[in-house]
Amino acid sequence: MATTSETKLTPGKRNRLLKTFGKCPAGYTTKELEQFLDLLYGMYSHVYTSLQLREIIISDPFDQSETPRQIKLTDFTDWLEAVVS
Repeated sequence: MATTSETKLTPGKRNRLLKTFGKCPAGYTTKELEQFLDLLYGMYSHVYTSLQLREIIISDPFDQSETPRQIKLTDFTDWLEAVVS
């Protein structure tokens, strides 16, 4: 699932993700976000194909609204990669 092994995060994609989902979530350090990203990679390490990964939808854990936005797992991990890079 790692962005670095399947697709590189281009500057254009990085900017698009940051514009769409925002900058670093308030109250989190870069180290905490890196640890969260590692946790996500571990949780979904049993998924073997990129097609399966692109189909997984999660609730944004940083969205504290009553109905958190839904986001594709691959977009979420790419966004976290963009935030911590």
